[in-house]
Amino acid sequence: MQNRANKGFTLIELLLVLALMGFLFSSITLPDMSKSPYDKVEQEAKKVTALIDMLSEYAVLNNAIAGFAIKENQYAFLVFDGQSWLEIPEAPFYRVELEEAITLEIALDGLEWQEQNMLASVKWVDEDELEELTKDADEEAFVFPQVFILPSGEISPFELIMNYNDGYDIDISFHVVGKFIAPVTLLSPADLEER
Repeated sequence: MQNRANKGFTLIELLLVLALMGFLFSSITLPDMSKSPYDKVEQEAKKVTALIDMLSEYAVLNNAIAGFAIKENQYAFLVFDGQSWLEIPEAPFYRVELEEAITLEIALDGLEWQEQNMLASVKWVDEDELEELTKDADEEAFVFPQVFILPSGEISPFELIMNYNDGYDIDISFHVVGKFIAPVTLLSPADLEER
């Protein structure tokens, strides 16, 4: 009679161990190593640049007043229906939410080319009226755009700053600049150093 201690593992024991290892491996979430932070921010900056240019074409083709609005890490495209601003409900103009490390800021005043743009001198809304509009609005809603695009294709001057900061060493910034008319300009970190 053979001794059980010298026999080894049975096939069922081996399959059970392999199944357990497979389950444990599948539950591990590996970090996304496919893109560097620079590539992620560059891709998002290129995307928003292309979408703003397309929004300008949309405004011209539809004879509409359009707008671009941002919050800390999301942006949306709006159209004026004659009474209020509504998000454009068609592709590719859906609201975009960015990953947490990417934040947005927008500069509207103090731009060197601003005086040359007639849209910069237009007062689009009374500050008190805007406060009233936003007071009752859903916090998630975009009530009013920061950037305006007229049916003629003219763009109110702006500089959109897309920052990536992971809370550690990495700090990357791309700028999207709109001066008078589309296309808008994308400035990389290297372009910003030469500025």
